[in-house]
Amino acid sequence: MSSLFATTLAPALRPAQPLRIPLQPRRTAPIAAAASGHGLRQALAPAAPHEPAHPWAAAALGCLAAALLAAAPVAPAEAKELIQGFPKVVDGDTLDFSGTRVRLFGIDAPETKQSCTASKGGEYLCGERSKQALLDKIGKGKVECEQKNRDTYGRVVGICSLNGEDLNGWMVEQGLAVAYRQYSKAYVPLEDAARTAGRGIWSGSFELPEKWRKEHPRGGSASSTAAAPAMTPVAAPAAAAAPAAAGTKGAPLPANGCAIKGNISAKGEKVYHVPGGAYYERTVIELDKGERYFCAAAEAEAAGWRASAK
Repeated sequence: MSSLFATTLAPALRPAQPLRIPLQPRRTAPIAAAASGHGLRQALAPAAPHEPAHPWAAAALGCLAAALLAAAPVAPAEAKELIQGFPKVVDGDTLDFSGTRVRLFGIDAPETKQSCTASKGGEYLCGERSKQALLDKIGKGKVECEQKNRDTYGRVVGICSLNGEDLNGWMVEQGLAVAYRQYSKAYVPLEDAARTAGRGIWSGSFELPEKWRKEHPRGGSASSTAAAPAMTPVAAPAAAAAPAAAGTKGAPLPANGCAIKGNISAKGEKVYHVPGGAYYERTVIELDKGERYFCAAAEAEAAGWRASAK
């Protein structure tokens, strides 16, 4: 009987064998790899051929990958600066805010030592004229510059405005700078309008500033025929002046043919007179008092002068 018990009942009384559920080995792959398609497939792949992935394990890994993707940091965009204040005018397309240089985006003005040819012949320092016009335009106003990017010299490149007016566009519109097509075509329409109207440098002939810089890599001096600037950079220096025209008093007409007289009255009012005007012949230009000659009415108005009533 005992033998029968041993052979029939003993196997049934033995403890049951533990249930074996193969577990996937812990994954230690980097987050970026697990979050990618390839990494996700690897994460969900069985550890070995004889260990199939269970549905609940795959679902858990899928949820983990989704959570990692959601938590992955996004690279922040480059911060843009808004620079504002009362800048120093370095040249026709560069401002300086207490040591922070800002290059006007999308435009290129003649270099400070660059000379251009006037419509009636003769050369003048168009780079200085561009700088002076921008200086007169800004005056004591507060300028804001919104950064677009930075140039190879580390300078901020941006669009600057004065009381909401785009200074970059104004310079091109007045013929004091050209559209810098290499970087932007935003100001090409304004350049076309200035060329058609013959404003600023478009009233005569000139070399593109970019080309001039290549020919003068060290910012060389202007053409030998262009004299050094006088106290008022835009005005023609006395050394380059032609003989006084008949009936003209005070400073003689400049050799560059710019004959519009920018007079300052005793009350400080700035009025310009064109040849043939009622007061043109009697108007005396005194350069040391800030009076000057202009090549075009638009240039005079841009500098703050108004037309004479007669």
